[in-house]
Amino acid sequence: MSTSTEPTEPVGQTATPRSSIWIGFLGTASLVAYTVLFELVRTLVVNSFGENAVVQFFNGPLRWLSVLFIAAAAVYALSRFARGYRTRVRTAREMDLIAGLVEPGPALADHRPRAAAPAPETVATLDGHLIAAVLRDLPVHDYETIALLAVLNAIRDTPGRLPLAREPSARTAAKLLEGLCRREIVTEHGAQRFRVRRVPALPGRATVTAGPQWAAALTALLQHYADRAGRWAIALESRRFAVGARRWFETEEPYLRALVAACANPGREFPPAAVAHLIRLGNALDVWYARIGSGENETGVADDLCSLPGIDELNRDLVLLRAGRLDERPRGYRPRRLSTSLAARWEHQTALRRLATAPLDLDEVADQLETAWWLLPRDDVAGEVCALINLAVVHIRQGRLDAAQDRLELAESLTRTGVDPDGRAQTHETMGALWWARGEPRRALRCWQLALSAYRVLDDDPGIGRCLQHLGSAVVADPDHATLLLPADPPLTRAEAVRQATGWLAEARRRHPAARHAGHYAAQARSDLRADRGLLGIRPARRRGPLARIDQWPASVEDHAHRPR
Repeated sequence: MSTSTEPTEPVGQTATPRSSIWIGFLGTASLVAYTVLFELVRTLVVNSFGENAVVQFFNGPLRWLSVLFIAAAAVYALSRFARGYRTRVRTAREMDLIAGLVEPGPALADHRPRAAAPAPETVATLDGHLIAAVLRDLPVHDYETIALLAVLNAIRDTPGRLPLAREPSARTAAKLLEGLCRREIVTEHGAQRFRVRRVPALPGRATVTAGPQWAAALTALLQHYADRAGRWAIALESRRFAVGARRWFETEEPYLRALVAACANPGREFPPAAVAHLIRLGNALDVWYARIGSGENETGVADDLCSLPGIDELNRDLVLLRAGRLDERPRGYRPRRLSTSLAARWEHQTALRRLATAPLDLDEVADQLETAWWLLPRDDVAGEVCALINLAVVHIRQGRLDAAQDRLELAESLTRTGVDPDGRAQTHETMGALWWARGEPRRALRCWQLALSAYRVLDDDPGIGRCLQHLGSAVVADPDHATLLLPADPPLTRAEAVRQATGWLAEARRRHPAARHAGHYAAQARSDLRADRGLLGIRPARRRGPLARIDQWPASVEDHAHRPR
């Protein structure tokens, strides 16, 4: 934690505005007042100097100036209404998508990872069985029941969609599954899961993948998982479903990652629809990796998507960016919103890479982050908040604390309606670092309490770990802070305050192993506890020793400014 007291910059030097200048100028009441005042002044001047040639020359154009003001205000108001309407429609659509989700329960204490399915056995007696051959050549060989039924349904319906075809087979996907189970082509592989057990040698892979049944099955498989992952990715941004979404991704991410990896380097072009679903699946995984603080290409998903042929230019640039292979800022595309979003992400990623270089030019990094913020579409709240938080962090390191506060206040206002709850928690966490740097520890503690309460609602382990590190370190540095965080009945002693802080620091290391300062402050706390026992002549007692786990959580603080969606 920084305790910098360097002088701050004047407020007027900030470059990112709190809000658009046109909001104040084109406000209804202000505009009417300005227009009436302007017309009054113009009338007085014309009546006083009506015979003056110069006045007569400017009178005509000035007469239309008020009309232009009114027209500009109307256009601005309509554009804001349209943008607000689109935002409400998009939010309602997202809420409809996740309204029917049923959240997974907590994992068992002795939870076992899902067993990998063995490779299928090749059986000559199944030669010529088209469905079994299609299942053999799909990227994965184990399925949820609902996913397998979707695949079988796509295979069943394919003849009915072909030109000059007769009526499709009357057999349903459930009946097909029964037949496959009887012939042991598929067998049960856990609760509500199946695996492909026996497959034919003929027809060959080239023949099967050239047929319409394989293309339809692959598309149905990828669509099923892209739809589910996309809905849960939206749920990650909702306070109501965030915990369940985390549990779902923790369980399903290994399978989804394996599915993407199995589709890599296919040797032939996938159907365009299948490629689109695979990109959507990659987008959902990208949201999950960002939420848990993992690198964009830490698991290799971006590399796998880069190997797919047939990706359009925009999505290829996107996966190259995630893979760290996009060396130049992407050019403009249509629609412009996607183009500017991709350019903003490139600027943002490049700025963060520069933060790890030496020598470090913080001014250049700040300029690039600000460029990224300006490029982002105004309805990309999560992107704006992320850029503003990182910009505030850079300003804190520069000592420009007023500029950092300006950015964080804007981020806080953007999330006040309930959009991006995780970004709002990070805003409060960073605001705590700002108040600590300003020398106002009580405000810093309150911000970290707000952030910790939000992270616990979202079940965000890295966020919880960081906030516990902040609060535990603050108490070790000055045990008097503990009275703001722990119950005062019975009266809190210095030793007990430090002892509780050791529990917070231990929990911080458990939830967020990358917490850099938790170990240092935990060692200082143990030293303080030993010194305190020696000073008081007390024998080492277990109850007064450092804690290996959290005993009492810091008091939670309600975010009253938050208005949930």
